[in-house]
Amino acid sequence: MQGNCAHTAEPASPYEAFAFLYSRTMAEDFCRQALPVYQRLALRAAPLGSPLLDVCCGSGQWARELTRLGYRVTGLDASPAMIRLARQTAPSARFLVADARNFHFVNSFSGVISAFNSLAHAGSAEQLLLIFRNIRRALARGAAFVFDLSMEEAYLSRWRGRFSSHIGEFVFTLEPTYDCVSRTARNQICIANRNGDSGSDTAFTISQHCYSEDEVRDALRVADFHEIESFDAEDNFAIADERGRRFFRCR
Repeated sequence: MQGNCAHTAEPASPYEAFAFLYSRTMAEDFCRQALPVYQRLALRAAPLGSPLLDVCCGSGQWARELTRLGYRVTGLDASPAMIRLARQTAPSARFLVADARNFHFVNSFSGVISAFNSLAHAGSAEQLLLIFRNIRRALARGAAFVFDLSMEEAYLSRWRGRFSSHIGEFVFTLEPTYDCVSRTARNQICIANRNGDSGSDTAFTISQHCYSEDEVRDALRVADFHEIESFDAEDNFAIADERGRRFFRCR
């Protein structure tokens, strides 16, 4: 590897640096695997052409697929870099730079999704409840909210080791760790230039909080959701190597 992130300062917002890597790798992979699950859980009750909200939309892969299916999609994400990529990925969708803890729609959507463990980036149960309340207000009566979250089983089994790969001239290295006392997961990420341009190297950490299923269900009930169901990705939907990721559906 030509580049070296050992002495590179962390960017002001790690999500700005993460956007490029996320868009080109993990976002595409998970969207391909889990889209049939979201179609089954979220879209059956949403007529074609109806408005859907994608909370923490990332780089737009879900919005792209939902617009291809015939829905009118609004995506929101707090990261301007993610939204810039999303507008390129899904030009037919509408995107907003907005924090999931602080947005306001009223009875506007026939369904809401939040995919790929995005809500784990809420750092506390209080923040998660804020997000749920905002989503509850945004939903039309009887509409479904579907999302997935990694339970502790998933963090304990998969958040370890060191992984490296490359995209074009960039090498990226991921080192995931999980602290079961604080229930905090951290992904230390280095992106380095293989051509020796150290000025483009960057290192940063993305953190997540692990919620139990009981905590998620309690927060949903407090936010006035009903008919709460959960499903294991591997046991219920045969998504390989995803035991411990749970899909939630409520109304």
